[in-house]
Amino acid sequence: MRKRKVLTGLCLLMGLTACAQGSEIQSGEPQAIVHKQPKVKELSAQERKEVLTKIDTGMVEAQNDFGLRLHQALSNSPEYKSGNLIISPYSITQALALAYNGTAGDTAAEMSDMLGWKGMNDADINEGNRQLRSLLENGGGVVLNVANSVWHQQGLEMKKAYVEAVKDGYGVEVRETDLKQDEAMNAINQWVNDKTSGKIPTIYDEPPGGVAVLINAIYFKGGWMDEFDPANTIDEEFTLSDGTTQKVPMMKREGQYSYKEGESWQAIRIPYGDGRMYMLVILPKESSSIDELQQQLWKEASVWKDDYSYETVRLGLPKFKAEQSFELPDALKDLGMVKAFDAAEADFSEMAVGGEKFWIDKVKHKTVVDVSEKGTVAAAITAVGIVSGASPPADPIVMNVDRPFFFAIEDRDTGAWLFMGSVLRP
Repeated sequence: MRKRKVLTGLCLLMGLTACAQGSEIQSGEPQAIVHKQPKVKELSAQERKEVLTKIDTGMVEAQNDFGLRLHQALSNSPEYKSGNLIISPYSITQALALAYNGTAGDTAAEMSDMLGWKGMNDADINEGNRQLRSLLENGGGVVLNVANSVWHQQGLEMKKAYVEAVKDGYGVEVRETDLKQDEAMNAINQWVNDKTSGKIPTIYDEPPGGVAVLINAIYFKGGWMDEFDPANTIDEEFTLSDGTTQKVPMMKREGQYSYKEGESWQAIRIPYGDGRMYMLVILPKESSSIDELQQQLWKEASVWKDDYSYETVRLGLPKFKAEQSFELPDALKDLGMVKAFDAAEADFSEMAVGGEKFWIDKVKHKTVVDVSEKGTVAAAITAVGIVSGASPPADPIVMNVDRPFFFAIEDRDTGAWLFMGSVLRP
């Protein structure tokens, strides 16, 4: 099937959104922003059941697998060896899906292989992503909003099939502007700031140029089903990978949790809202290390999917806020996405009219995760630039997360990992 999919100077921005969707963007200088709490749309149990039957579980598993492979590739970079490494596999996958809809030939084949979509046609991929978004955005007692927009250079004629595909599958809004001007940069930054509720205030410090900027924004805000009492938060030592320690605010709570442990690790699911979404925390035991745990995760993550029991746990969890920026081209090339970055070989012929040569120049990813006694707020931006040419025990289990650990924010019904990462320095 012919691929319908990007343009030149195209940037895909994926970020966690905190404002109402569908707001109109005006050209010129940005106006003052009033952040409004989005309404959580609720599906009935029967409606959720019907949507779940349409979810392609293979695509969800492919997304999580891609996220772990990217996590591994980034961990090999000396730049991230001594710090946290937190990404949004959902954000990156959805951003790349928007670019994928503009590819053809070998470029499309490489991207589909990397993303785990080999053998699927465009319509099924886009419908699968649409259904997953519909389920994630509705209910669960949390706020999860997704917004998409395409800003293209004045005079650029985008292919009708591409526009229809991204509108139908991803709800894209299309804007025409002069990407070489400050007014366009200001308007785009306003949109990003608005859609992330100020968590990520800007994406550009100069006009983006090129022929298009395609933006996808996502926002997650989840309150714990059972909040931590701030009065119980105390400063404790957190042991770093090198054996040194630092003081961190440790939240404390004893309660009933889904819990599992192995010879070298403990795992817990801390629910948000009505329990449909939760934070999965995997802690290496003192006899092990975060490096050993990551090797297990990269080899077989399904170990942490099932067979949890309901236990009384005396939990200590660091209160932390982590902000990171990544340059992804090298890691994506390592995973097999090579031609899209090659000026001579990239094929983005299904995005715009005119046959101009496009290829991907930059891929930036930003994440913000803020964990407190009340819950979690998380945001992410992915920018892809395209240029031309059981019964509780008598005594509670103790799980004190006082050393480097892995976590994921997961949707219970689909298993989709919205965020994942290793926290080495809370």
